[in-house]
Amino acid sequence: MTRPAPEPVPDDLEASTDDVIAACEGDARAAVRVLLVALHHCQAELEQRNDEVAQLAQDISRGYSRGRWEDLLTRAEVPIPYKPDD
Repeated sequence: MTRPAPEPVPDDLEASTDDVIAACEGDARAAVRVLLVALHHCQAELEQRNDEVAQLAQDISRGYSRGRWEDLLTRAEVPIPYKPDD
């Protein structure tokens, strides 16, 4: 089954560039600095989100396996000494 090609997104890069330079009163150097600072903040936030996702993945993995590890021990190829609490 083929999917139709997505519609091309209008390129407003030039307009956005002009907007940033205009916001910096025509100072291209200041515009670049503003964009670099914004990029740094975005990268820091992305790194923080990635750390949060990694922690959630670990927690989900532990939570999913909770209560199921006894079954995993019985199916292990190598015998694992284990006595369940009565």
